[in-house]
Amino acid sequence: MSQTVGLLINETKPAAVEAARDLATFLEYSGVNVLSQDAIATLLRDTGCHAVPTRDDVVVNSDFIVVFGGDGTLLAACRTVAPHGKPILAAHLGHFGFLTQVSPEGLRAAVERVLTDQVPVEERGMLQAQVRRAGSDNPNDCETLIGMNDVVVASGAVRLIYVQTKIGDELLATYAADGVIVATPTGSTGYSLSAGGPLVHPSAPVFVIAPICPHTMAARPMVIPNTETVTLCIESQRADTSGIASIDGQIEIVIAPGDVVSVSQAPYKVKFLQVGDSPSFYEKIRTRWHYGERQNAG
Repeated sequence: MSQTVGLLINETKPAAVEAARDLATFLEYSGVNVLSQDAIATLLRDTGCHAVPTRDDVVVNSDFIVVFGGDGTLLAACRTVAPHGKPILAAHLGHFGFLTQVSPEGLRAAVERVLTDQVPVEERGMLQAQVRRAGSDNPNDCETLIGMNDVVVASGAVRLIYVQTKIGDELLATYAADGVIVATPTGSTGYSLSAGGPLVHPSAPVFVIAPICPHTMAARPMVIPNTETVTLCIESQRADTSGIASIDGQIEIVIAPGDVVSVSQAPYKVKFLQVGDSPSFYEKIRTRWHYGERQNAG
């Protein structure tokens, strides 16, 4: 039975479009079906790539997904792909590529291996954020979003806010800060790290809670089990107090004092296909960040 490969592409990156064109041509020659959404398929004309209306259609009708772009492109793809349970192969075409896996030069061989062999799959947990507006007593009356890296509740301006933070039903702290981050282990290498959070191995079953620029020396990032639910609520200190709930730095929702953002494990996991040339977490830390290297004296 013929297999089908779906392509999700950052069409603003010429390198991503060119790499996708090369792979689509190779797959057509190999007798493999290739799908992408309408606008992308237009860019890949004459490659045998078939057009479908939406990204969800690409995912539903494919055996696995190849993502072309940097970490931002991959984060957006994970939110689309994870609910459908399809595995992802991520091509490294960004500047840093901490999440992406395969180089353009090794992409053909990696895809061929996935098509012909049993390739290991690495699963990574995601976050679910539920936003319930102040005054609503209906637990089902909320907006639900999923994220790969983090959920951030922060000021909508350059201003100190007070974020009441609970773990389950118990108050942890009311942070006077620029905001609060709740991150997955995958997200520990992102915004959370910039806020002083720890590096966490992707397989660890934890969340990181990291206040952003807290107005105290007593607030430090905290690691908790990912079986907990973290609730964040901005306290009103002035008439125009408001904030933003951000998912992966890509989706933003305006929130007001009294609105509650509940963060818990998502019911889905992201599945990453592991090919032979994918560097390990420790190798990425060591080689891309020069972690622990001794500095030579001048």
